[in-house]
Amino acid sequence: MDSPPPSSRVYENIFQSLPIIQNAAPPSPPEPLSWQDDVGLSLCFVAILTLTAVANVFFCIPRRSDPASPAASEGVSEAQQGLRQKEGRVDTHALTGLRGFAALHVALGHYCAISPVHVDLIGGASMSFFYLLSGFVMTLGYAKDLVAADSSSNLANFNKRRFWRNRFARLFPMYMLTNIVYFLVLHFSWQGPGMLSSTNFDWNLALTFLGLNMWIYPLDAWLPTDAVCCQHQVALPSNFVTWTVQTMAVFYIVFPYMLPWLKAVKRRRLVIHMLFWLQAVTFLSIVSFGVFALKNFNVGYWSARAWPLSRIPVFAMGCLAAVERIHGGGHVTCRFRTADAGGEARRWGWRASVLGACYVLILTAGVVLNEVPVKSATFARLRDPVIRSLLEALVPLLFIDLILALTHCGESGILARVCRSKPMEWMGDIAMSFYMVHFSVILIVSMFVPQHLQAVSWWMVVGSFALAMLLGWLLTRFFEDPCRKCLRA
Repeated sequence: MDSPPPSSRVYENIFQSLPIIQNAAPPSPPEPLSWQDDVGLSLCFVAILTLTAVANVFFCIPRRSDPASPAASEGVSEAQQGLRQKEGRVDTHALTGLRGFAALHVALGHYCAISPVHVDLIGGASMSFFYLLSGFVMTLGYAKDLVAADSSSNLANFNKRRFWRNRFARLFPMYMLTNIVYFLVLHFSWQGPGMLSSTNFDWNLALTFLGLNMWIYPLDAWLPTDAVCCQHQVALPSNFVTWTVQTMAVFYIVFPYMLPWLKAVKRRRLVIHMLFWLQAVTFLSIVSFGVFALKNFNVGYWSARAWPLSRIPVFAMGCLAAVERIHGGGHVTCRFRTADAGGEARRWGWRASVLGACYVLILTAGVVLNEVPVKSATFARLRDPVIRSLLEALVPLLFIDLILALTHCGESGILARVCRSKPMEWMGDIAMSFYMVHFSVILIVSMFVPQHLQAVSWWMVVGSFALAMLLGWLLTRFFEDPCRKCLRA
């Protein structure tokens, strides 16, 4: 009997975390840890998670310093302050289109994996881009003057309540709407036995509405599985993809407390590299422990990528990159010099295009390696976790340089012109709503065919993708924007 393609095996594992129905019996889940029989492994996993959380929080949110003290502006000359004031607004126009590309990559990754070709585009590799971009634009939008290196700004002026209200208005309405709608569809359309009456389903529904699934997800390592409902005691939210909202919520909580640190850091490029290696080591450590020690890829992988306290360094990298850009910086890895301003813009555009092409090539190599048939069962089992984890852990530094380059190049360069085009600008504007509905659309459509996700055809994939785009636009214009304006008022 032929084994299923690697991508379908991966998504079978992912679907175990969703409250959806599959006619085929899922693979046997790994045995949970026991504090009595596996005390060593249990203590090691707790230690890894604790060290990750403590290191991330301690490194990114150190002891608060006096925001008005002379130390905050030490080493900054009047000429440098004048240069910063003349620099003006940072051009982030191309980043809207780049956000649209990232949303398309994630969505196409999901759709292609469950399409007849079963090719996994590893859309998860682009998730760190959203964390970085969130930190970058948030620092520019809310704290540009506060984190600048002059003594006249006062961090005490930052209005935390207003900031948190604005973030709540941005994400909460769509989060609640998509989760409620998907639950109602399940409630009224599913006729099979067991799942909707499962206590575990009610438990995960409560966690979804409280936004706590990903905060306590690592507990799955010790909890028994539930074959009736979701396989996991702590599943992903009802609307699978909204786990990102729960993860990013911690960024918004800690952002106001990061401002003194963002202002005080002098060697920003060095610290960005330190943050990069901190997140890469902790990410790969958690995944490796899950794969090799717990024999449970899901717990290790989702704890590494979605547990909120594990991803703070990626967000902090974006924040520090914004501070570096405010002070005129534009690179984190390697620099170049040009003789004139026009040549500089062209070089930045060339740099952005090359970085974008490098990401596509790296991604393509990962997809191809993941799909090549192999004879070794052990290698086949470990190949996808290794490729997926390495991509997610190592691409944030490339994204940082790409974001910075696009803010310098104006309309120079192929990638900058594409990102600034009207279609990509529109895609970036609806990216959040589109992202939140795209997976629910294909899941709902698949409920009306006999074998659900095992029988998805091309017309269902293309039709669902077009419908998700339309819903993303309608929800952005007639629900997300009005709700945000109303809640901010």
